[in-house]
Amino acid sequence: MANKLLVPALGALLYMTVSGRAGIIPPDTFILGGDEGLTEETPYSASLRVDNAHVCGASIVGSTTLLTAAHCVYRNGLIIDPSRVSVRVGSTNQYAGGSIVRVSQITPHPNYFNLQNNLAVITLSTPLTWTERIQPIELASGEDDLPEVGATIGVAGWGHTQDGTTSYKIRVLQLKLADSEVCKDAYTEQDEKSFCLAHALKEGTCYGDGGGAAVSNGKLLGVTNFVVGACGSRYPDVFVRVSRYADWLNPLLQEEN
Repeated sequence: MANKLLVPALGALLYMTVSGRAGIIPPDTFILGGDEGLTEETPYSASLRVDNAHVCGASIVGSTTLLTAAHCVYRNGLIIDPSRVSVRVGSTNQYAGGSIVRVSQITPHPNYFNLQNNLAVITLSTPLTWTERIQPIELASGEDDLPEVGATIGVAGWGHTQDGTTSYKIRVLQLKLADSEVCKDAYTEQDEKSFCLAHALKEGTCYGDGGGAAVSNGKLLGVTNFVVGACGSRYPDVFVRVSRYADWLNPLLQEEN
């Protein structure tokens, strides 16, 4: 079946039918299940904001750079003006605490299309100061960056909770690395640039989590991309595999040094 992509305003539902599945929803979304997190647990996490409203997660990877999903920085097919974009760092509360830092530049992957190559680098107008609550996370690298199937990988994000209300505190959840065949059953276009995380029913990523981190052993393995079918369905959630984009990412990250 041909892919169909409907792209409304940022933060609204984006839906794609793929290979007979119920649909693919990029999670500008929320963590279903999980527990409220402490700032010290996820000091690399940032709330990506447009017009001062949370739209996605992002990960601090340098003093002036963050990594997020490309679909988070587009509206009506165009990159959002950086003057409208900021990040909140150093707080688990999407509404208060920490610091708000303005964004000076947005660099999506040059081949981003239809949730493929779904990464963007955010450049800040002023460098961050490292504290207990604000720290960068190391990018995973190498062929063996992913742990064995069934290994636990942590995800975190802001947004709605299971009852549909907005969670003002970041929530963390432990998911399991899914077998590649299980991943392809959910998303037939899955390849070595992505991976899937399995979860219990009514758990997983969904609407504010997009662009957030998937972390194992203190390294950023992936960026939240999309969910298949309804949030919390039996299908695993799909993530961008960060290590496969080293050739694009490394020069951008070195520019700040």
